[in-house]
Amino acid sequence: MDTFMLAAVLLLFTGGVSAQVLEPLNATVLQNTDARFNCSVKTPGWVAMTWTVNGRLAIIISENTGLLTGNATYSATNYTTAGEYKWEFVMKAVTAASAGFVGCQVQNNLLVSTTLTVQQNGTVAITGSNRTATEGDQVTFLCIARSWLPAPQLFWAVNGTLVDKVLYNTESNGTLMNSNSTLTITAKANVSVDCLASISTLPSPEISTIFLTVQKAVPRPARDQTVLIAITVAFSLAALLALLIILIVFCCKRRRRKRSRYQDELRAQSLSHRQQAAYARTGRVRENFGYVEDTPSVDNRDGVYTISSFQQQNYNNNIQLPEVNSSRYADDRSYDGYSFDGLQKHRHLTIV
Repeated sequence: MDTFMLAAVLLLFTGGVSAQVLEPLNATVLQNTDARFNCSVKTPGWVAMTWTVNGRLAIIISENTGLLTGNATYSATNYTTAGEYKWEFVMKAVTAASAGFVGCQVQNNLLVSTTLTVQQNGTVAITGSNRTATEGDQVTFLCIARSWLPAPQLFWAVNGTLVDKVLYNTESNGTLMNSNSTLTITAKANVSVDCLASISTLPSPEISTIFLTVQKAVPRPARDQTVLIAITVAFSLAALLALLIILIVFCCKRRRRKRSRYQDELRAQSLSHRQQAAYARTGRVRENFGYVEDTPSVDNRDGVYTISSFQQQNYNNNIQLPEVNSSRYADDRSYDGYSFDGLQKHRHLTIV
């Protein structure tokens, strides 16, 4: 306490000197490292130099005796040369609480100050453990950096080669910052994957490494298609057979329908006018199946002559047959489906 009183008295009763110079004007350091500042004057004859941190007195330096006060936190080193009186002020193992204004004042000159910024490095890690993937798979990695000040920049490297265009997100965690980033690669060969976090004062990035092991793709055994082919062929044959049967039935029905229509037309053409009227009236006819086409015969049955096959040959040889009493059939020259008019054959249908 007496030392500080002495410094105040010296500053009060000593004359002024040339202006002092403080450098650097702004300092940024990493936590737990030393912060160094230089304060110098050009002219001799000064008595005391004081250093302050955030308005609080840190040390006093005398031109003749050197460092008057000091502790484990602050120290000073004399770098005086001819024509320049320079002292270096050292702040040891700075923390976030050390950040602020650092001032230097020589004699009763104006106080000259600079700004001290303290950065803090946190942790970085790729989530999970070493990976194993099959060749050709897409593998995604997540890197998280926690408790940094300011927010760190994140980088990815595969087998030591930096990956271009890395995207990352940053969020606040109180006074500190967290960042995260993802990387997706195609598994081709065994590789090492690095996530790097860095700030300006960090000598080298913080690194987290993980290894990716790639396995060859196992070809899948070919499926036995025999059963499938057999089932397909069986169903195809069954469908084809069913289609063929349907086609045959359709053709038969069509053919039968066509033949029935043709027979009806023939029958309708052979009807007499009276029979056609009766057919149109009742819709039913009965054919005389006693008629044999193209095999005429003559037989005398109850006084009616018919032509036999043997006699047809004689008839064709101009054999004269006995005359038939046509008066018996004057009104209707027909009997049992046949009519005799000069022994000409006619086919009739009997209407029922």
